[in-house]
Amino acid sequence: MTKLKVLLIVVFIVTGCATGPQTLLSRGIRHYEAGNYDVAISEIKESIDIYPVSNAFHHLGVAYYKKGEYDAAIEQFKKQLERTPEDPVSYNWLGASYEKKNQYRNAVPYFQKAIAKGTTNPWTFARLANCYNELNQYDDAIKAGMRAMQLDFSNDGAHFELAWAFFKTKQHKKAIKAYKKAIELDPKDPAYYNRWGCLLMDSGDYAGAAEQYKKAVSLKPNNREYLSRLASAYYKQGKYDEALDATNKSIFPMSLVGVGARVQIVKNSFAVHSVFESGPAERAGIKKGDIILKIDGKSTKGWKIGEVVSRLRGQEGTQVVLTIKREDSEKSLEATVTRERIFTAAASTGMGYRSLILRQMGKQEEALKDAKQAYSLNSSDKWAQFALGASHFDNGRYDEAIKLLLQVKDGTTARVLEATACAKKGDFKKAVNIYSAISEENLFPKNVPLWSDRTVLLKTLKPFIASKMERSGKLKAQGRYREALKELGEAMKVGGDKTSKKICGSIYRIMSMDPRLSVLPEEARKYALRGDVLTEEGTFEEAVKEYRHAVQAAPYIAKLYFNTAMIYGELKQYPQAIRHMKTYLQLAPEAPNVRAAKDQIYKWEFKMEKGG
Repeated sequence: MTKLKVLLIVVFIVTGCATGPQTLLSRGIRHYEAGNYDVAISEIKESIDIYPVSNAFHHLGVAYYKKGEYDAAIEQFKKQLERTPEDPVSYNWLGASYEKKNQYRNAVPYFQKAIAKGTTNPWTFARLANCYNELNQYDDAIKAGMRAMQLDFSNDGAHFELAWAFFKTKQHKKAIKAYKKAIELDPKDPAYYNRWGCLLMDSGDYAGAAEQYKKAVSLKPNNREYLSRLASAYYKQGKYDEALDATNKSIFPMSLVGVGARVQIVKNSFAVHSVFESGPAERAGIKKGDIILKIDGKSTKGWKIGEVVSRLRGQEGTQVVLTIKREDSEKSLEATVTRERIFTAAASTGMGYRSLILRQMGKQEEALKDAKQAYSLNSSDKWAQFALGASHFDNGRYDEAIKLLLQVKDGTTARVLEATACAKKGDFKKAVNIYSAISEENLFPKNVPLWSDRTVLLKTLKPFIASKMERSGKLKAQGRYREALKELGEAMKVGGDKTSKKICGSIYRIMSMDPRLSVLPEEARKYALRGDVLTEEGTFEEAVKEYRHAVQAAPYIAKLYFNTAMIYGELKQYPQAIRHMKTYLQLAPEAPNVRAAKDQIYKWEFKMEKGG
């Protein structure tokens, strides 16, 4: 300790000086509790400079945390723990600081240490549950959330985290109950309605999801995430006017009115750094590198860059005259630019989504314009890629459409459009392969735009199906039954409900001619056996994948559909289970278990009615 610190401490002890470390610390605490974080930090730092009394570093960390300076907070909490390593409180705050930085793996050990040191703070367990949720460790999240709830049932955060973990582990009833409780405890938190909306979207209840997103938006009207999700819920219902309104609200904050040019300082002058493609500056002839000498006749000499930017912006539709000097020209040039609303790169997703909405509304030209603008703002954005690909598809530019749609890796509608583009080009084999590779659970009939695009695909594939059925008939007449079944199996992969029923009838009649035809081909047998092993182990999601491969390998074998249906039933994916069981009944209408299969459909339909 320095002589100065010793002297100050002695003075404080002898005189009772009001500026001693404890007094400064107390004042600092009162300031951060009142929201005066800078003053709090200054006073607590001053108290530490005099003498770091008990918990001074902890309170300095809290002040930094509340100000949002989490790195500084972490540093102070660690200093505190060097002095009081058995105190769980600073471990809590240290974990929370890492959590705020989205460093969940770093946060978890500190929350665990706080628990090991004996904390019974429900907040610790709720935050730990959040970290586990973010790390996709949902079983651990449930354990932490349940413990938080045991300590304090009124902890809304615990119910909220439990709801998400239940949702992700497909325990939807428990998830809904937990969300309802969280909202009952804190009806003013928009995040609760937002997450509940996500659950409903996942289960295909788009109308219910829209209601929850609307509540989230009402509490936080300018939140882009909530508005975007509300737009998605409307879009999937086919409510395109409402979707368009929500999308416009989400992208409006990502725009500004100006000339569409970025400016930088180069050698004490204001140079055009870049111009927006197809923007007003570009149309007026402004180029990158132009030096702005005057704005509306006033010299920019001596201005700050903020003043230049301010003068370039203004009311939409108004004009500004720029006097510029171009490198390859001795004379200055004048350009009159009309200010327009300019969208930033962050608007690419919203504009891409708006393009898709306009497309479904039949406004193809507007859709193409938005798609091009979205792509020019950010060519890596998947919604921009998808929108431009969809617009190219609508305009018959199939090769360009396919190139863009291939960049959208996880989009079901993108795959449907890609398959349709291939079919339009006459490459039916590729179209069938693309479509049959789509997970059936992603082809949801309630998704109006997706189902509309799927209908177009199946219509485009009608010549393919007709050719397969015709060839099957010829092969059957020649007694080449296995080959006939393979042709019908190919048609089965892309048949709609009515067509599939007809195909199934043809398959059944061929199968009736020779029982040996129902023997599984080797490839299908391999996948089915793998699926059986996984079913016995209770890993139904993996099992259904194997059975889907088996069905693709032998689409004409009835029992594969029965087993696939039963696995979907275990997964509580009842629409898929029912669809497969109905296909089984169409392929094997006289099977010994027909009555049991029909009864199983009734049970699944009842479970769907109950919401479980």
